Amino acid sequence: MINRRRAGIIIIALFIGLAVAWIYWNRPQKTDMSQFAPVEGLAFIEANDLSALVTGIEQTNAWQALAAPIGAPSRISPNRWWVTLARWTGIGPLDAVLFARSQVAVVFSGAEGNQAGNTLTIKPLTTFIVETHTSQRRMRARVERHLEDLARRIYKDPIFVRKTIDNVEFTEWTSADGTHQIVFAFLDSAVIVGNDETSVLHSIRARIGGGPSLRDVAEFKDVRLRTQSSDAAIFGFVSQSGIKSLLQAYALYRSDSSPDAITGARIFADTFGGLVKNAGWSASFRDGMVEDRCSVGLADGVANKLRTSAVPERGPDLTNLQFVPSSVQSVSLYQLRDSVSFWSELNAAVSSHADLIGAIAARPMLKSILKSYGIDDPDAFSRAIGTRFQTIRVDENSPAVLVADSFDRPALRNLALRRLGQNPKSEKIGDTELLLSSADNWAAAFTDNYFLIGPSDLVRRCLLTQSTSASLSTTEQFRKSQSHVDVSLPMIALTFTRDERMAISFVETFAHQQRSAFSTKGAEIDQATRSLPLALSATVLGDSSIEWTSRSSFGLGGSLAAQLFPQDYK
Repeated sequence: MINRRRAGIIIIALFIGLAVAWIYWNRPQKTDMSQFAPVEGLAFIEANDLSALVTGIEQTNAWQALAAPIGAPSRISPNRWWVTLARWTGIGPLDAVLFARSQVAVVFSGAEGNQAGNTLTIKPLTTFIVETHTSQRRMRARVERHLEDLARRIYKDPIFVRKTIDNVEFTEWTSADGTHQIVFAFLDSAVIVGNDETSVLHSIRARIGGGPSLRDVAEFKDVRLRTQSSDAAIFGFVSQSGIKSLLQAYALYRSDSSPDAITGARIFADTFGGLVKNAGWSASFRDGMVEDRCSVGLADGVANKLRTSAVPERGPDLTNLQFVPSSVQSVSLYQLRDSVSFWSELNAAVSSHADLIGAIAARPMLKSILKSYGIDDPDAFSRAIGTRFQTIRVDENSPAVLVADSFDRPALRNLALRRLGQNPKSEKIGDTELLLSSADNWAAAFTDNYFLIGPSDLVRRCLLTQSTSASLSTTEQFRKSQSHVDVSLPMIALTFTRDERMAISFVETFAHQQRSAFSTKGAEIDQATRSLPLALSATVLGDSSIEWTSRSSFGLGGSLAAQLFPQDYK
């Protein structure tokens, strides 16, 4: 009897030991996804835990406040019990297993441009890599079915092709006109999907050692450290070539696609892209919000050249918001140690890292920075103001009001007259002098030791805020955000923004019926957004980089998703 009991205990212990060993053997081993990214790629993004990413979204203040009134589910992830079981054992519905165990990365390797008349169409070459940590024998058919469904949904009558390149089997779904395609291949437990055959092939070669990958690049490792990516939900990297491509795309977006505009965009990208080595981004969940950390590596010598004039002696003054209306869309507080020297040193830094044409073009490009505020001579402006200034954007789509310390009032008046005309209307509002353009809706004001310039109705509104003391600093939303600001840091810039529209648009992409909730729950949605803190971002000049940190409802990733799926919230 004793021997039988002992044998039973041994069998149970052996069974438990085998089960533990099997679970340990089946657990997903984290893969460095950067080994799929060729070094010549422009940008790389990875998310190493999809279930943690989705859970983090569900636990944000914005999701918990907005999901119910908008009609989105409180949980968007599969059953958590299934996810946990699937992660550790690989047991469960296959889609749950893939969701629980997969790592995802995106590689941007370039762009193709096609011009028809005055229309320029740019197609980014993008590769998606999914490391499923699930045997190919088990997951291949399901993945192929999902990709076929995608192809049939976006292409009317797709053409199916299967081929072999370098002993790797490729599958392609191509649109009937041959202009678009979905290309994918399997490599062990990973699937590589792209819109270009060459890009997919390059990722495979990088992984199997046929070419260098980002994993082996020293500056990539450095960016990972600077952005504290080890515990981040998402990490991204942009090379210098990628930064120049982004700058060129931005310049083209802001202009037309004429040959002159294309040439100007290229000069703009080469000139300012030369200041930057690389950029990194990580996103994490902190205190019910998404914290983004961006680190922009500067070219050698740039940070040292700017440091003495840029880094302020003390942190931002959050008590000096007297002109900022309580319902403002955004306000940015800028602070320098020496505004005159900073401007001249910035010009010198840009010119020294550009070629001859770029150096010639840099100065007028820099002068245009303040053009939207009615200032056409930044040199004279920097000499006439103090070290602190603000930009106040009352409405999302309206120009901003510029507020600066009035160090040289006659010089600022002359600058204002260039924008307003030589014979502006003049008004006195108490001790405030208000100058109004007779040609358009633009004004400048001098009150106490401050100078304001911008659209006349918004300048008046800022002045009214000062007289009534009903500024942004009196609101609960500002106080919630203010608690996250470390005023001891020497910040060059600090911005507070209302991101309700973005938050609503993001949550609404998951709603059961788009827009339906606003007809019956508009007031509840509005009340929910007012409970959220303002988004904030801070910029600090480091030893060799610019460090930008923000906290917002759903971060940069949420903003991108909201742009891809825009909503007309009003």
